[in-house]
Amino acid sequence: MLAFGYRKFGGPAVFEAMAQPGLKPTGNQILIETLAVNLNDEDRNERLGTNTQLALPLIPGHDVVGQIIEIGPAVTGFEVGTVIAAHTQHTYAEQVLLDSDLAVTVPTDLTPAQAVSLVTPGIIAYKTVRYFADVQRDQTVIIRGAENSIGMLAVQLAQRLGAQVIAIAPNRFSDRLTALGVHQVVAPDRQNPNHVLADQGDVVIDLTRQGEHGKDNLAVAKFDATIASFAPSLPATSKSIRFQSIHPTNVISDQATLQMLFKLLRTGQLTVAIAQQLPFTLNGFIQGHTLLDAPHDGQLVVAK
Repeated sequence: MLAFGYRKFGGPAVFEAMAQPGLKPTGNQILIETLAVNLNDEDRNERLGTNTQLALPLIPGHDVVGQIIEIGPAVTGFEVGTVIAAHTQHTYAEQVLLDSDLAVTVPTDLTPAQAVSLVTPGIIAYKTVRYFADVQRDQTVIIRGAENSIGMLAVQLAQRLGAQVIAIAPNRFSDRLTALGVHQVVAPDRQNPNHVLADQGDVVIDLTRQGEHGKDNLAVAKFDATIASFAPSLPATSKSIRFQSIHPTNVISDQATLQMLFKLLRTGQLTVAIAQQLPFTLNGFIQGHTLLDAPHDGQLVVAK
């Protein structure tokens, strides 16, 4: 069985093909033949060595869609031949072994690339909108970082709940966000959002990579607003703010989240943006991570 990983941290060129022993499911495990994987910032950060707990050599990857080729004796609800999606580990491989409790059946009318592109970005966006930000009908929701994959999904999910969504994103994304139906797009490269949107947000969602816009988020939030961000905390403020730091949570399960996202996608209530689909080869993973290191619009998917 072939996998793609690295023996040292660094740039995309650290990737190499690695022969791995055959995998055998036991207990509640299932074995899948990989069809597609999604490349995320988490994968990039691991490759750069930001997680000092990782042991080398490493087969990275977290988002996978694959077809079940073998099931453990305790598995129920899945059959050989079923295509599933999961958020798990070591997915840059021809075969992936995972706990069946992590798996969600992929509807037959979705492609593996479509389904896998929703895994991490969709889970984060859904839990942010529904749990951390707790978006309600008729609220004014300001989404910073609306141009990235998580942001585009959060925009659509907040609108489905009946919120009036204002997007903060570079001007080149204005047409795309307007097509999604946002109430307003404020481009920091054209206007100062703090002035244009001062004290307007019932909810402010910051989906930029580090969530470093704490003071700016406070400026556009109403008194008694909710702010959800990847940042661990907010700067001091006289406003009465409900702050939520976005982090992994099982309050809403990943499986329930993916089932809902797949339903929305297949019924046309949600769209995904795939920037590029790359071949499931060593060069495909190297090229994918090269693109991951640079600004890109949409998800990067490696697929067979």
